[in-house]
Formats: sequence, C-alpha cells, structure tokens
Amino acid sequence: MKSKKTKSNENWYWVRKMICILVIFCIAFGAFFHSGPTFAANPASGSIASTGPIAPFTGAWVGDLTGSPPAANGEPSCVDTVATAGNCDNFTLSVTGTTASWQGKRISVRFTWLSPSTDYDMVVRKESNGVPGLQGDGVAPTPPLDAVIGTSGNGTNTFEEVVISPSETGVGDYYVRAIYFAPNPGDQYQATATIFSVGTNLPPGSVVPPTFDNYQPPVGYPRRDSSAEPSVGVNWNTGNVMSMSRLRCNRTRFDDTTSPSDPVNGAIWFSQTSQAIVTGLDPILFTDSITGRTICGELVGAGGATDGIISDDDLTTATATFQTGGTNGEDHQTIGGGPPKPGITGREPTGAYPHLFYYASQANATATVSTSLDGGLNYLPAVPAYTLLQCGGLHGHIKVSPDGMVYLPNKGCGGKVGIVVSEDNGLTWSLRTIPSSSSGRSDPSIGIGAGGRLYVGYTSADNHPRVAVSEDKGLTWRNDVDLGPGVVGGIRASVFPQTVAGDNNRAAVFFLGTNSANAGDPVGTDNSGAGPNFAGTWYPYIAVTVDAGISWTVTRADNDPLHPGTANPAQQGVICTNGTLCPGPTSAPPTIDTRNLADFNEITVDSAGRIVAVYADGCNFDHPCINIPENSATATRINNQGVARLTLIRQRGGSRLFSEFDAGSPSTPSSPFVDVTALGNERTKANGTSLLWGTPDDRGSAILRYRIYRGKPGTKEKLLATVRYGLNTFVDRKAKEGYYYHVTAVNKYGESQKIAKSFAKGG
Repeated sequence: MKSKKTKSNENWYWVRKMICILVIFCIAFGAFFHSGPTFAANPASGSIASTGPIAPFTGAWVGDLTGSPPAANGEPSCVDTVATAGNCDNFTLSVTGTTASWQGKRISVRFTWLSPSTDYDMVVRKESNGVPGLQGDGVAPTPPLDAVIGTSGNGTNTFEEVVISPSETGVGDYYVRAIYFAPNPGDQYQATATIFSVGTNLPPGSVVPPTFDNYQPPVGYPRRDSSAEPSVGVNWNTGNVMSMSRLRCNRTRFDDTTSPSDPVNGAIWFSQTSQAIVTGLDPILFTDSITGRTICGELVGAGGATDGIISDDDLTTATATFQTGGTNGEDHQTIGGGPPKPGITGREPTGAYPHLFYYASQANATATVSTSLDGGLNYLPAVPAYTLLQCGGLHGHIKVSPDGMVYLPNKGCGGKVGIVVSEDNGLTWSLRTIPSSSSGRSDPSIGIGAGGRLYVGYTSADNHPRVAVSEDKGLTWRNDVDLGPGVVGGIRASVFPQTVAGDNNRAAVFFLGTNSANAGDPVGTDNSGAGPNFAGTWYPYIAVTVDAGISWTVTRADNDPLHPGTANPAQQGVICTNGTLCPGPTSAPPTIDTRNLADFNEITVDSAGRIVAVYADGCNFDHPCINIPENSATATRINNQGVARLTLIRQRGGSRLFSEFDAGSPSTPSSPFVDVTALGNERTKANGTSLLWGTPDDRGSAILRYRIYRGKPGTKEKLLATVRYGLNTFVDRKAKEGYYYHVTAVNKYGESQKIAKSFAKGG
C-alpha cells in the first residue's frame, strides 16, 4: 500500500529537492570555475596501461581549436572562451597499473606539426589537489594548482615532447595541455602517447661476444706517457690506425699474420710532429676513413686558433698545414668530416676534395662551428651551434652522417643530454634532447649507422653508462639502456663514453667503469686530506649491439697480449671529472694527479668491421698499481701511477660492426704470435728458452689446448709439449742455438696453421 503524504512531508520533500539541485549547481559551478579551459582535444581523454595496449584510445589525438587569441605568454595566457576559438586545449591521460608495474617504462607525450613557423607549447600536470579536472596556471588561484610534471617549449621547431615516469610520479590522471603559442590556420598539432623502455635490464643478445687486445708504444716512444684526451681514426684504404697524443700524431700498422698481432714485432709505431703543431691546450685528430685524409693539431689558446697538419699518406708527410682561426672558442675542440648534404648553395665542396670538414670549439657563452669547403685548408666564419641558455659546459666530438647530417653532442641541455643538428652543411643548428636522459659529468658521444640510425652513449646523473637510439635524426628516442647490469657486480660509475656504429643495426660503446661499492665519490676531487679516499678499480669496457640497440653485450676490454689473462686496470682510485678543481700532481698529501686522464677517449671502426679504441692508461705493468687487489682499501689515488699512457684497443674476435666480416661457421682457430726469449747468458751458462704467445681468435669454437713444436733448419720439427688453454707461457730448458718454435691452437674443428719464430742465440 502506498504511503500517504502529509502537507508538511510534501513541503520537506521540495526543500530537500531544492537543496540537492543547489548543491549540484554549486559543485558544477565550482568545478567549472577551477577546471580552467573546458575545451578538450579530440578525443578528450584516454587510458594507458603498463602491461597492455593503449585503450580506449589508439594512443593519438589532435587539437581542434583556432588558437585565437594566441597564448602569447604561454600557459598564463590560457583563457576560457567559446566554441573552438580557444587558445589552450586539454587531454586527460589516465595512467593505470601500479608504480612497480611501470618500472623500466616511461611515456613519451609528443606533439608534431608541419611548419616551423607554427609554435605550440606543452604543459603536463598531474591530478594532485583532490579536485577533479585540470587546475592550471591562468585559470584560478585557488584551490592549489595541479602539479607540473613537465613542460616543453622548443621555439622554432615542429615538435614538443614531455616524458612521464609513472614509477616516480605515480599512476592516475595526467593533464596534457596544448598551448597555441603561435598557431597557423590549418597546421593543427597531432599528439601521441607512447610507452617505451628505459632498459633497466639487458635482454639477452645474439652477438658473439667480442674479444679485444691492448697495444702501447715501445719504451722511449715520444709522449708515450703524456697522452691524455687521445683521439683515433682508421684509413680504410691502408688499414693504418692514426691517433693523437700531446703534440704528436701517431700511426700504428698491424701485422695480422697472427692473432692477435704481435705487440713487439707486429705493431709498428710511427710518430709525426711539425712546426705547425706548437704547445697547446687540446690535441685532436680526425681521419676521413673513406678518403684517407688525416687532420691533427693543437688548440693554441684564446681566439680558437688550431694549428696542425693535413696528411694524405698516413702521416708520412704533411700535405699542408692549416689554422682554423676565426672567432672559434678556446676550449674542447673537435674536428669531423664527411659527405656534404647536396643542394646547399654556397656550402658545397669547392675543389677536388669530395667531403666537408667541420671544426667546433667552445667558449664561455657559446659553442661555434666552422665549415671547410676545400678539404680542411680554410674555414668559413664560425657560426653559433648553441648558447648557454640552451646547453652548458663542453661538447663532445662532431660526427657526420652518410646523408650529410652533422651532429654535435652536449651533456647538459636543460638537464638532458642533447645533440645540436645541422641539415645545411653547418650553416644553421637546432637542438634536440633525449627526454629520458639526465645530465652526467662526461661528454656524450654519437655513433651513426650506415642507414643513419643514431646511437648516443652517455653517462647519466648517477654516473651509470647508458645508450639511447634514434631512428629520425634525434627527433624521438627509444631503448635508453643502462649498460651497467651487463657487468658482473654492476657498474657503480663510468666516465668518457665513446660510440661508433657500422651496419645500421650494429654499434659499440666504449667507457671506463668501476664496480666498486666504496662510499666515496668515484669521479670527484677526493681531496679530503686524511681521507677517506675513494677506493675502486677502473677497467675499459666495450658494449656491442647487433640488433639496433635492443640488447647489448658488455665486455671488459683490458687484455694485454704480453700479459694474457692478467687483470689490466686503467686506474686505481678516483678519475676526477671536476676540471680545474681536481687536485694536481703538486697537491699534498698525496702527490698523485687525479685528473691525469683528462676528459675523453675515442672509438672508431676499421674497414673490416673491427672495433678500434684509444685511451689514456693510468695504471701499467711497470708500476705496482697493476697488482693492487681489485676495489680493495688500497685501490686509491695514493697508490696510483698518475700517468696517461697512449693505449690502443683492437678487436680480435667475435661479432664485428660490419656483418659481412663475421666469422660465419665455426672453424679452426687463428694462429697465435710467439715471442721467443733466450734465458741466461754466456757468463752464467744458463740454458733455456722462454716462449710467450697470445690468445688467438677462436673462430667461434673454444680453444682446448696449445701445441708447441721445436725444430731446426735441415731437420724435422717435433712436437715438444701440449699445454692446456689458459696457459700462455712455456720454458724449454733443453733449448739449443738455432732452434725455432711453432705454437698452434686447437679447438674441436682442428689445429691452427704454424707460424715460425726463431731466436738468434741459444742459452
């Protein structure tokens, strides 16, 4: 039975109804007042999950306003207007899952449009004040505005991008705000939200792990121990390796009859200098691998002049001398070169030399780049590449793509790693950053694949070695990977990353790293007097990818062929990256220079796809620092050697950067070199011969043992001994004058060829 209403009940019913309507109106009005512009993008919202496809939208949306009046002051200019005549629109991106499920993943929110005369800005805020809907600048002073997650205002360009890291800023609603700063009719922005990996873990790769050997000049070689900041190049026409140490250009010729090349008899060093190379600030060398032309020189002070030589015969003679001059900076010079971008009037080669050269250096407030149209003899007036408003500090080495694009990297561009890019042969430059990166203490480095793919190796704010990949000349980035987990114990700190690429899907990153867990600062001044000093051991590492940066294999590249299998650190204690603030060799106590390795090394590739790198070695086999227990309490700068010995790293085996030179099917090993030394002398009458051999390329199948043969001209040689793999020395106590020796390597596919070595006099 229906209840019967009384008059009083009926009155109360209408009172309650009016209260509800008023409350709803107030809520709606309050939400309207605080929500800012109500005009939304098309569509207006969508969700993105950490574990599945983007839903319910397809990961893209478009703007739909006219941008009238333009938002000339950025977000504060956003106004609430009618229909589509607004100047800001909003997209609500609901990020679902948990912060844990977003570990190792980030979201790239990106606007793109057609004309650089159009300009949109982007602000991303997160729901944080408890009031539904966006509360942003230019809307209302209360309640507190939603938190700003990121902004992007690139100026003259055709994109904006903000990266969201839900593992750090949480899940929930993010408001992506498009600000019509200088819109052009018909040039509407297109937006995307894309999940990408930051590579917290290294997936297994298909690379055959490479092997490497270290080579140093012989005792007495000029500037052998004064080679901080070395650079390297390879002439693909001759195979010769060129390098630069202080005041000296160097050539190294390798004899590949054996594997590895014999560091005593098979690595021939040559040093070249010139009156044109005077005492300077920064040595630099560049070899145009295709043409074989080498330029090397020294920065000589304020004004940016660089004096040096040009050689077309691997430094045997100097074809010409050059000086960059102009208005270049006075620090951190770099030279690069390559094919020109066609069709750039007034900036194409003017003579017989087919390529362009670029010279960059850094001043207090800007970095400038000069272009040479005549093969490096003369340079056009320098133009700015960036200012301190865009990037700070020093830049890395300039690189040229096969299609003529020119790239100059910088470690600190708004807190991100950046590259400045020229698409018109050095006339103008634009800045592009890696959104997922953070600024570290070492210069980044660019490797460019045969198809133009970019690989940028860098150190992040936590000193970890990282590498990111771009398919579109730095406009977007993917697979920003931490290389540290690829090393046993992880990498605590890294310095001096250098990158090179070969085939478009193959690249390598070279860095010095330590896995010490010591609480000190591994890259600081470490100048605390009584201590504590940082205790840690550094080694050279090379990471290689053969799948376009999806996976990386990291190898410790410290093997010295004359001390095979023995740990060969590059430094004990601090590698200081604080520039002039680093304690010098006259600091007391102690007196060891912690900036002995200076600021960078370099890496390149030869015509057969071998990785070749150069570094300054601060701990060598002629010093006690080599035997300090790894990462022990004595592995500090107090016990370091403090030199900077010129050292080349050359690939022996494994996957190469040009796949056509991979070993293919496993086969018999390469032949090792053998060094033979007579023991004793005529006075002691001691008999015996000492043999030392290198570990050769195993050609894809593990070496099982070595066989040692002894012979004498005119007689049949005999098998003297068989030793297990891992041993690289043998003493023949019954040696006679005139004997010669072979050492062969054996794997399951057979025995290597015999390479004879003899000695002039027996024991």
